[in-house]
Amino acid sequence: MTISLIFGIKNFVINAFIPNFTAKTKCMDKNVVIYNFMDTFFCCEVKNEKYCEEMVTEHMLVYLCSGELDLIEPNGKQHRLKKGDSFFVTRNHKMRKVKHPSKNGEAFKGLFLFLKTSFLKKMLAEGSCMIDRTLQFKSRSPYIMLPKHPFLSGLFKSLEMYFEAQQYPSEQLMENKLREAILTMLEVKPEIASLVFDFEEPWKIDLTEFMENNYTSDLDITEFAHYTGRSLSTFKKEFQDTFHDSPGKWIIHRRLTEAKRLIEDKGEKPQDVYLRVGFKNLSHFSTAFKRTYGYPPSMVSNRLSN
Repeated sequence: MTISLIFGIKNFVINAFIPNFTAKTKCMDKNVVIYNFMDTFFCCEVKNEKYCEEMVTEHMLVYLCSGELDLIEPNGKQHRLKKGDSFFVTRNHKMRKVKHPSKNGEAFKGLFLFLKTSFLKKMLAEGSCMIDRTLQFKSRSPYIMLPKHPFLSGLFKSLEMYFEAQQYPSEQLMENKLREAILTMLEVKPEIASLVFDFEEPWKIDLTEFMENNYTSDLDITEFAHYTGRSLSTFKKEFQDTFHDSPGKWIIHRRLTEAKRLIEDKGEKPQDVYLRVGFKNLSHFSTAFKRTYGYPPSMVSNRLSN
């Protein structure tokens, strides 16, 4: 049976022949294969280099089975990870990464395990793990590198086998694997507990900086409010006070402004910029551009080429 599979938050997806999976279609990429189990456990295979951007709403544990991965921090700092590396990703931030084949040609293959807040709260309430409250993790990076350890590699190799055999664990077994993952992380890096079990809502972040960095993201207004640490009503009020416009109108105008700059100043073509600035299709972009500036973007492109 052919079904469509989605990775993370509004990211790229493709069709695959896999039973017992749920999904929604957003776009197609024949070089990417993503398996999704219970929206909790993902396996992603990428043949060629692939840049990915997504909003991460839950903690995540990642393991590289093959290939390489560049993680890009908000400040631009990069981490290069290779086969056998694993890392922890904190919730509520924009994740940027580039997936590569390895130098010997192995395709990228990564396992992604989402550690949802509801499950972490349940585990903590049950007393399933001992936490040393005197240990505090100091780093402010959203990416926490984990040491290579047989407990971690053993955990993920056992999970990888489910995808290879296409025999997927029961809900109860998957829950046990989640527990094992959390306990394993605490075993190899005890201080990470202060991040894993921090359920405080994020502080409100600077609205102008966040919108300038994320106006191209495929998020609705409720999601923008969530990622800035605000309720929807507070977000709308503060947005109006800051930008003197509604969020929807400002986002469209900001995307068009950037597109116009890229076409006029950089000589880029409309079909090369509309996706980058956040539009979903060229027709919608062209209509919005003409409505705002009085002429279609192709007119600018044609004039520059002549």
